Amino acid sequence: MTDHAAEPSGATPAERPLTAIAFSGGLGLGAYHAGVFEALTSLLLPTDWVTGSSAGAITAALIAGSPSADRLRNLRSYWHASSRPANVPNASRHTFAWLSSINTRVLGHSGFFHPRLPIPASHFGGLYDLGPTRERLQQLIDFGRLNGGDPRVTICATDVESGDAVLFDSSSERIEIDHILASCGFLPEFAPVQVAGRWLGDGGFSLNAPFDPILETAGPLRLYVIDLFPRDGKVPDGLEAAAERKSDLTFGNQTFQRLGYALEARQLRAELQDLDYDDEVYLLSYRPGREEAGPEKSFDLSEEAMAQRWRAGFLDMQYAASLTPVPNEICSVRRP
Repeated sequence: MTDHAAEPSGATPAERPLTAIAFSGGLGLGAYHAGVFEALTSLLLPTDWVTGSSAGAITAALIAGSPSADRLRNLRSYWHASSRPANVPNASRHTFAWLSSINTRVLGHSGFFHPRLPIPASHFGGLYDLGPTRERLQQLIDFGRLNGGDPRVTICATDVESGDAVLFDSSSERIEIDHILASCGFLPEFAPVQVAGRWLGDGGFSLNAPFDPILETAGPLRLYVIDLFPRDGKVPDGLEAAAERKSDLTFGNQTFQRLGYALEARQLRAELQDLDYDDEVYLLSYRPGREEAGPEKSFDLSEEAMAQRWRAGFLDMQYAASLTPVPNEICSVRRP
């Protein structure tokens, strides 16, 4: 068993593997990210680099743009995740989740977004306005700190015309609020954002978990890929389960397959340079229970749902720390 917590706190990246976290998109499921990060912090694991798309871009920016002592508080503030257990009985949680999701679809949600009415006829601006998210992030994120490089942060968006992934990295350019909101432009719900003459949309359209730049760096890595959609799951037993499984496979499979190819390419580059890496690569995925609102689960922004997802991330990360991964292979984390 690997004892990660035993690493000396003063160790530098040159003396240990570079530790990086790639956060995927998934709207309200992003509270799972925060639970993972809380467990990571409690295990005294370092954080050298964070990357993200969409909801993952928000989580990454909150981590990089907050003092270390305030990171969990700011994550909890943004994700509206109460530290108290959910009060809704399990028997009615599924119905409550659907009602919450429908309410968000119709009315939006305070602090996240509100309906854009009327919808402009000349230029499509998205069904919802992310103004409340913009305002809250500007209050929670210190952009001077975010761009200071500790940790390094990379935000992924997608050029909606070319389809190309567009990466913004604090090591080479200044990241601002528009870069984060562009990464959240999941059409048609949320509008793309024009940055430097390009219309940019959700990073999940190209790299939903943007680990690619991390795996292109030299030196040993400890990489955590935090996905919000599991590629593995049960055969659907109804229409709701089938619709949910479709979205899970669409995004979860993208992440897993890309990660496998990227690891192979990394090892080939290392061999050509006569290098030998023993990378640790963990893939954690949020696996919702029957209480979630099926394909609409990401629109359930209730405190109960956020607390549940946060707790799941915390437990998954604790379990991941007990595993000994095979070097240079994907360690898929699934609690028994």
